Amino acid sequence: MNYVGHFETMEVVMMMKEEYRFRFQVHKVEEAGDEFESRDVTVFARIFNEKKDLVHEGLFRVRFNTIGIYPFPADVGRQIYSKQLQRLLLMELKRYIKPQRKYLIPGDYKPVW
Repeated sequence: MNYVGHFETMEVVMMMKEEYRFRFQVHKVEEAGDEFESRDVTVFARIFNEKKDLVHEGLFRVRFNTIGIYPFPADVGRQIYSKQLQRLLLMELKRYIKPQRKYLIPGDYKPVW
């Protein structure tokens, strides 16, 4: 087996990964009206690359209840075409909402930035 070619391929894959920075802001919170007393949060997100260029901005919905936090994959899939960025965004949305769950009450929220 040619290990040299294998390692060169791995290096190329690692070089193609980009670093992204996410900025989130709660836009609106609504009652979902289900048996789990879920709430739907509309989050405004800005995604920047490592050069601080704006890659994407848009609204994404996240549902949460006492059981867990569930971003809407359809919202992400409609707006983001990179599978890597989709996975990162879904993970970061969950991470953003988790510490705020008990403070998010229904209503509209003013923009912070």
